[in-house]
Amino acid sequence: MLVPVRTSPPADTDLRPLDPRVRTVWWISGAISAGIVVIAAVVVALLVPSPGGWIAGGIALVAVVSAALVPPLRYSRWRYAVRDDDIWVRQGIVWRTTTVVPFSRLQFVDTSQGPFDRWLGLASLVLHTAAVGSETTIPGLAEGEAEQLRERLADVDPDVVSI
Repeated sequence: MLVPVRTSPPADTDLRPLDPRVRTVWWISGAISAGIVVIAAVVVALLVPSPGGWIAGGIALVAVVSAALVPPLRYSRWRYAVRDDDIWVRQGIVWRTTTVVPFSRLQFVDTSQGPFDRWLGLASLVLHTAAVGSETTIPGLAEGEAEQLRERLADVDPDVVSI
């Protein structure tokens, strides 16, 4: 049975930001990735004559700058809203994506934590829908908030969603 879903977007004041500590998780992940790129660039610079070293150095510089600048930009673009009938998620620095997950389509809801998330008391909410391979993740929620949302959404009866 298809249930009509409210299609109007939430007002910008209704969209909630992620927990600010998620920037730290993203900085740590970016630093690890940039570190790997820098090590590879050093190896290339030592093994390849002059132009290869400059190219490798440029790539390493881009990796380090990206690791520093992308997390605050990414954080400023992530917003979500839990409404009566659905969840809206907006994200993206260059390409903006808006995902709407109607409660009537939810199959199950998970929370997940990586080691840095656990260290900072954060969790991600993962929404699984009826479509194969379709899931929406809201990262960087306070652990308690993610658990409360998971429990609230697990109790939603898809046949009795308000309209």
